[in-house]
Amino acid sequence: MLIYDVFGRHIGVRREQNRWLVFRVDLSEQKFSRLYDVAIPDDMNQDDIPLWLGDIFHEAATEQHPDVKQIQ
Repeated sequence: MLIYDVFGRHIGVRREQNRWLVFRVDLSEQKFSRLYDVAIPDDMNQDDIPLWLGDIFHEAATEQHPDVKQIQ
């Protein structure tokens, strides 16, 4: 699973059966909850996912967390 810091939130993305699945991630407990209301186009390249997540969650950006970056 790819894990991103999305403006201070941990979001996981996993490819399964030619689809991207999105999860809320709790790194301290290694728990993952599926986010059904967030969609990533199935044909999207992995390198474009951080930009896509930034577009979806841009309202959550703060001075302390201004970016989307892959952490795992």
